[in-house]
Formats: sequence, C-alpha cells, structure tokens
Amino acid sequence: MSAQKSQQNIIQIALFLVIGAIAPLLDTTMTNVALDTIMRSLNVSVNAVQWVTTSYVLALGITVPVTGWATNWFDGKHLYLGALLVFLLGSLLSGWATTLPMLIAGRIVQGAAAGMIVPLITTLVVQVTGSTGLGKLMAVVGMPAVLIPILGPTVGGYLIQVLNWHWIFFINIPLVLLALMLLGWKLPAFPAPKHGKHLDIPSLVLLADLFTFAIIGITRFSTGNQLTSLTVLTPLLVALACLIFYVLYASWQPDKALVSLTLFRSPTFDASLIILMLSGIAVNGAMFLLPLYLQNTRGLSVVWSGTYLIAQGVGLLVSRSQIGRLTDSIGARWVVLVSIGIAVAGTLPFVYFSANTSLWWVLLALFIRGIGQGGLTIPVMADSYTGLPQSRIAEATTATRMLQNIGGAMGTAVLATIIQHALPHVGMNAAYQTAFLWSIGFILLTAIPAWFLSHPVTVKA
Repeated sequence: MSAQKSQQNIIQIALFLVIGAIAPLLDTTMTNVALDTIMRSLNVSVNAVQWVTTSYVLALGITVPVTGWATNWFDGKHLYLGALLVFLLGSLLSGWATTLPMLIAGRIVQGAAAGMIVPLITTLVVQVTGSTGLGKLMAVVGMPAVLIPILGPTVGGYLIQVLNWHWIFFINIPLVLLALMLLGWKLPAFPAPKHGKHLDIPSLVLLADLFTFAIIGITRFSTGNQLTSLTVLTPLLVALACLIFYVLYASWQPDKALVSLTLFRSPTFDASLIILMLSGIAVNGAMFLLPLYLQNTRGLSVVWSGTYLIAQGVGLLVSRSQIGRLTDSIGARWVVLVSIGIAVAGTLPFVYFSANTSLWWVLLALFIRGIGQGGLTIPVMADSYTGLPQSRIAEATTATRMLQNIGGAMGTAVLATIIQHALPHVGMNAAYQTAFLWSIGFILLTAIPAWFLSHPVTVKA
C-alpha cells in the first residue's frame, strides 16, 4: 500500500511539473500561427519575422547545457520556479512589443527560460523516481508534451481572431501565475547533489557563438546578400573558427569541455546528431512554413490554419504510440528509413497543391507528415545513447538537445531564405512550393546517416 501511495505521489509530482510547462509548450507552436499577422502588423518581411521563431529556439538550445550544470549545483525546485518567473518576464516583454527588435528581445528571454523548464521536467522526474517505473512515468510526462503543442496553433489562432497577436503572449501570464502558486505550494524540494562538472565558460561561449554566427550568416543571405559577400561570409567564417577552437579546446581540456569529443567515437551517436540537424531543417523548419503557406496561398484565417495543423499533430500522436515498440523490435535504422518515406509522401503533395486543392487532400497530407515526423525524432533520440558509457549519458543529452533545437532554428532560417529569394521571380504559391521541395531534399538526405543507426543482427525466436 505504501509503495502504491509512493507511486501516486511520484505521478502527482510529474503532473505538477507538466502543469508548469504548459505555457512554454503552448508557446512553441502557438507563435508559428501568428507570424503572418505579426509580419503585417509590424510591417516586416518573411526573412525578418522568422527571427521571432529563430531567436526563441536559439536561446532555448544554448540554455540546455547550462541547465545540465545547474541541476548538479542548485535546488531543482528553485531552478524550476526561477525559470518560470523568467518566462513570465519574457512573455510580458513580448506582449508589450511594438517593434520587431523588442519582440525578438522578449522571445530570447522566453527561449532561455523554456530551455531550462523543459529539460528540468525529465531531470527532476528521474531524480525523484530513480530507475523504477520510469517508462510509465515518462508516458505521463510525454503525452501532455505532445498534446499541448498540437493545441497551440488553434489556441493562438483563436486569440488572434478574437483579440490580437499580443495576447498569444499575454495568455501566458495567468497560466504561469497559477503554476507558480501550485508548484510553490505542492512541489517538494530537489536538493542538489553538489557534484559533477562545473560550468565551463570557454566551451559555452564557443558553442553559443558557433550557432549564433551560423544563423546570422544564413539570415543575412536571406536578405538578398550574395553568399560571397562579406556580410554573409564574415559570420559564417566566425562560426567555423568557433567550431575549430572548440575542437582544439575539448582536446586540450577533455574533463572540462561541455561536450566531450569521445562521444563522436560512436557511429550511432554521430548518425543521430546528423539526422537531428537535417530533420530539424526539414521538419521543424516546415512548422514555420506551414501556417504561412495556409494563410498566404489558401487564404485561411489564423484560427482555421491552426485547426488544419491539428491533423499533423494527430499523425504525430498516432506514430508516437507505436514507434518505441517498433524501434525495440526491429531497430532504429528501419524505423527511420520507413519514416523518411512517409515524411516525403506527406510533404510531396505540397509541391503541387494550389489554392483550389480539396481540403481533405491537405488534411490527409498533414496527417501523413505527422506520422513521418514521429518516426524521424523518437527513435533517433533513443538511438543516440546506444553504446555510450553511463558517464557520458548527460553530455549526450546536452549535445542531442542542442543539435535538435539548433537544427530547428536553422530550418526556419533556411526555408525563409528560400521563400525570400524565390518570391520575386515565381510568385507566392510557387515560392512556397519551392521551399517544400527543398524540405523534401533535406528529408531524403537523412537516409544516408540513417543507415548507420542500430539494427538487430539476429532475430530472437
């Protein structure tokens, strides 16, 4: 009876943590549906408005390694509540924004807080439960993490139609205040273990600069600058220099570096990172693309464009229920390769869709895309740990989360660049069709590293 009560208490703690993450989880997809409205309201271009998403994801990705360090040295409850307060501040700043720079500043604050909140859910749940019953607990935590972002576009679209785009940020205020009161009252303390790596400033600065300058180079190219111009080449060369310096630093200080180079001795880990980056461009970048496509070429309202996107979320939900079992039985390689085919099948129709295409064909394509998206992320994240020693698991988590988030940021920038360059020459519908075609190309590229993912060599009777 006491064991059952203890399990109930653990599930209750997990649910409280998820309640705290409702606002950040909604925010990840709710903002996408508002991009076209924000673009018109602030009178900015597609490549400029994509920074509303890119800055958020970039800040989120950079904060992840800081979270890994902080959980070793600070009480988990204080970290979680502090991150929620920072997210509240970022939401207020974003909601009050009247210019794009002010909105981007608010999104950076929001992203930095979300980069701490979302990883802390898993970390604190594992800390409170150990290894017993973790699968069931992850299901409790994981299901809302899928369902809440599915609702984001619809909620965001409704708020914009009834009120205005500022309310997609103001809605976070009551959600966060309620979470702060509930968690402050019910959430137990999570004492810091006070051991592990200290925060390594040199490697953090190098990684942050690497990704930041890479994105700056891409977005400058999206404004119409030539790839060979200094305005584009300079940040790209700085990013390359940061990468070289990080490799040298990690070789010199392997015990201090944020991500150890020994991780890259595992073929499955290397393949997983490449896939996470490429699928971030193809899948997450398309999440930036789809609401704009539905509003600009099909003339949908923000509410209806968000409602359409539920079909993709349902597909993701359907695949998520089966992907884990399939990966365990036939290996990540075959699951990912089949998912690549499904993702291509769900994206290819958008290359040919027009404003007159039947609603049902669009919904079917979105549903199929969702199924493929689940197979491109879940098994890859699991396979990134294959063959790694226990001591490297935390660093692998840091690396994979960073690459997944940065891949999404790069995807947004790359697809915005493609639209911006194609728009003056071929028109709006054809520009979006070109962007979807490029997205398919990135999906197909993932088949090369997917071949190096794990697969069973023998079949058990």
